[in-house]
This record gives sequence, C-alpha cells and structure tokens, in this order.
Amino acid sequence: MDDRAILEALDTSDGDFSGDEDEPEYLPPEVNEPSSSESEEEPSQPQVSHEEVTSRQFWLSKEMISRGPDITEDVLLSQGSSKSNCLYSFFEYLDLEFWKLVADQTNLYSAQTRDLRSVCTNHVEMFQFTGIQILMGTLKYPQARLYWSRELCVPLVKDTMTRDRFFELRNHLHFADNTATRVDGDKLWKIRPMLSNILKKCHSLPRSMHMSIDEQMVPFSGRCDYRQYVPSKPNPLGLKNFVLATRDGLVLDFEIYVGSCTIPQVDMAVLGLGAGVVKLLCRTVDKNCVLYTDRFFTSLKLANYLNENKNNVYLTGTVMSNRFGDVSKKLKTDKLLKRGEFDEKVRNDEKVCVVKWKDTKAVTMLSTCSGSAPMATCKRWVKTAKRKIDVPQPNVVKNYNTCMGGIDLCDRLIAYYRSAMRTKKWPVRAFSHFVDLSIVNCWIMYVRCCNQEGIEPKDKLGLLQYRLNVATAMARFSGGRVDPDFTSRPSISREEVDQPTVSTERNEGEPKKKYRAVVPLPNPEVRLDGVGHLPRFMDDKFPSKCRHPQCSSRCRTICTKCKIYLCVMKNNCFEMYHTYK
Repeated sequence: MDDRAILEALDTSDGDFSGDEDEPEYLPPEVNEPSSSESEEEPSQPQVSHEEVTSRQFWLSKEMISRGPDITEDVLLSQGSSKSNCLYSFFEYLDLEFWKLVADQTNLYSAQTRDLRSVCTNHVEMFQFTGIQILMGTLKYPQARLYWSRELCVPLVKDTMTRDRFFELRNHLHFADNTATRVDGDKLWKIRPMLSNILKKCHSLPRSMHMSIDEQMVPFSGRCDYRQYVPSKPNPLGLKNFVLATRDGLVLDFEIYVGSCTIPQVDMAVLGLGAGVVKLLCRTVDKNCVLYTDRFFTSLKLANYLNENKNNVYLTGTVMSNRFGDVSKKLKTDKLLKRGEFDEKVRNDEKVCVVKWKDTKAVTMLSTCSGSAPMATCKRWVKTAKRKIDVPQPNVVKNYNTCMGGIDLCDRLIAYYRSAMRTKKWPVRAFSHFVDLSIVNCWIMYVRCCNQEGIEPKDKLGLLQYRLNVATAMARFSGGRVDPDFTSRPSISREEVDQPTVSTERNEGEPKKKYRAVVPLPNPEVRLDGVGHLPRFMDDKFPSKCRHPQCSSRCRTICTKCKIYLCVMKNNCFEMYHTYK
C-alpha cells in the first residue's frame, strides 16, 4: 500500500487521534469525585436496614467458641455476717417507716368504712400482727381460731394479741389511700409502697455471674382483673410474678404481670412479651453475666438485642422452633438423632448458636456464649439393661440445668411455711407472699455467710428455726432498738430444758410431784431490745436457779418479758443479761 492509500484509509476511519493534551481524562462516574455543588444536590446514600443485614447472615455446622464467665468462677457473694440480727435483716426489706405507713392507712381505711370508727392501731401492733401471721404459717393449724382455743392455744399468740383484735386488723389491713390521686396506669397502687421497699433492697443485693428469669405464682383464687392461670405450676391460679434470681434462690428483681401495660408498648411491638420482660429485669444487670431463660422468654430477637445493647450480658435458654428463623429447617429431625446425639449450628458472626440434643426427647437450646464443647456426661436409667449409663451431654445443656432452677427453689422454700390467710382481697394475699419472700431472702443470705465463715452444718439455723426466731422477735417487739448484729454464746443461744429424774415406782394414793415448767431462753432479738424488761419478785416457796450462764445462785426475781429468773441484788445478773452481746 502506497502513501496515498494510507492517507485515504485514515480519513475514512472512526478513530480520533488528535493529540489535544488539554482534554480531561475519562473516568467512570463512581470514581470521579463530585464537586461541592454536585454533592449538595445529590441525596445521601440510604442506610442499610437491620433486616438487610440479618438477611445476609447464614449458619454453619461448627462448634461455638465459648465466651463469657465460666460457671466454675461464679461466687455467691454475701452481705453482713452469720451473727447478723435476723430481725434487723428483715427490717432492711420493710423498714420502720413502712410499718408506720401501714398503721396510718389501716386507721384511715377503717374510719372510712366504719363511720369514722378507727381501729386505733400503731406500727408496733401491726408489726406484732405480722409476726403472728408468720408464726401461723409455720405451725399450720387448720383454723386461725385454734391458736386462741383453750386446748390448743399457743401462749405466744394468745399473750400478744386477742383473737378479735387479730381479725379486726386483718379485715382492715391497707397500704394506700383509696381517695388519693394515683399515677395513671399503675394497677398495683394498692401495694406499691410495699413493692417499692422490697425492690429497693433486692436491687442492692450482690449480683451473680449466672442468673435465671422465670415465672412465679402468688396463689389467689379471689376476684382480680389480672389473675392468671398457668396449669404447669403447683399453684396454677393467682398473680403471675416475673422473677430474676440466682441459682441458690436469692431474688434480685421482680415484676408482677398486670396485662399489656406490664412492659412499654414499644418493647411489646418489637420484642414481644417474653423478651420485653427480660429487657425490663435487666435494668440492674450491667456486668459480665449469663441469663438463663425458658422457652417462654428465649428468642433470636432477644439474643440480637443483648448482643447489640447489653455488652457482656449473654443469653442461654430453651427455644421454640418458630423463634430462631429458617435454621430450624437445617437441624436434624428427631428421628435422625439417637439418645446422646446432637446437632449444632453457629451463625457466621459466631455470636449465636443453636444446639439440638436428644435425650428421652429432643430439646433445642439457643445461646450467645456457649455451645456443645466441652462435652459432658449425665446418668440416665436404661430399662432394658436395668442400670444407669453415661449419656453424652453438651456443655450448654449442663450449664442450663445447673443454673435455671433458682426460681423453683425459691418457690419451694416459700411453700414449706407459707403464710396462707383465707381472704378475698388480693393485696392481703400479696402482702403475705412478699413477707415470706423477704424471710427466704434473709435466710439464703444467712446461709451464704455461714458458708463463707466455715460454720458447720449442725450449727446453722434451718429455715424453720429462722422463721420461728423472726416470728417470735416480731411478736414480742415493743418498739425498742434493733441492733444490726449480736454475738451470742452457745450456752445461752440454745434452749435449756431441764430433765428431772422421776421415779416410776410410786405407792398408790401418793400424789404426783409437780415440776415447775422450764421456760426456754429468749432469742437475742428479744433479749437485747431494751424495752419492757422489768424485774418482778415472785413469792415462791423455793428459789429458782438464775438463768445467767455465769451464775450458779438461786433467786426469786423474774423478768416480766423474758419470763426467766435472774439475780438482781447479789450479782446484778439482770442488767448484764440484757446488755452484753
């Protein structure tokens, strides 16, 4: 091709070979940096929604990497000491100002309903009334009137208050003014002063690393707008109470269910009732811990909420198959799993895992802190072999079984000696329930102190004796001081019962010898209250032994409150017995 042909070909082509260096270089639109005017006109990029993020998440068949506190590191902390005054511990839940409020409101309510005729009570009498009620729940006579009967009367009850006075106070027991202006939406205004005092103390108790949330029933079969029926509970009918507790039964927080206004409407719409209750009870939880819940509360929405809003607060619980998304379809069916086998799925961000384990039946667990590893074993009875065998058990199931029973344990301790009064008023029933709950909390804290101080089990007070000490101190309360602690000696802390030798050989017609009844020593709460202890001279034929542990003399002087003999003139045992700790 000659030069002429080449020039004709260039003229007819579409290419532009002009060497203009001033023309800007072409770049794609997304690479070019917009000018200031263009950036103001263009709208901002839309934020990626939470639904779009979760839609990109997927599940893998792998082991969950454990995180959060280990169950072996959980230490049940204590408050006070084993020598703490049980009456003072009870006063921390319901203080003296509360009992003055109860007395005032009871007087006001009785005047409103009886044509201005008040019962004219005070805080000391209301405190004694509650002590009698606790004692009745411990002794459990079939009828309240039997405590004042001639044949079966209890001297402590009979000497503290008359039968008609007890029923009069019970019929007019009140905690709030019916005519006062109330907070809108508060359906528990009738018992709000009591709930506020108990919650204040529960919120100050030491938190554990492993806590559980479950339902608790306040037995009541009368008329109430928010009474519930839960057939799986021992007491299926009554008020439903959502409780946060430790694994040894110590109640840390609670909320009574009153319908749709129990939790905020925003939480109800976004999380649902179960997850909304967990969010509400987490108001005092702000450290590294694990929450254990059952299938009523557990859901994937709750797990996502805790991961995003509650740092170092993890979740473990049984879950329904319709509450954790499409991963339920990827798990093995019950027929494909044999006893001891499991299937585990972990989300790609490794913050949530689902474990399905087959025991007698299949159970599905959802956790944000632990999975199947490390594997454990449990004992199961085999009917064909007639012996127990070791069955493999995932770690998440073992932790759940260890820490989930705190509320059930608290219910069992309350049910042993429940202060059950027959009443048609739900505030009275709620009052007796939370008094029992406070005593159980005091006793659990007392047991923790004993374990921390290394006290032998034989020297610990059981729940029965602890309740009797509280009831006796309350029934004998006279408005004196209540010391936070006392130091009691073994020789005066136990009941001294003399066992005189009685000869079985006796001539016919010879009268039986009469032995003076031995009065048990009073509790330290009564001995050291400093009120009502007065000496009285007894015109006895023979003097009685002084009950001071360091005195061996005999005297005829008795304490009018303790009902025991003490020296007054010789060794001054009367003053020392009522003052030293």
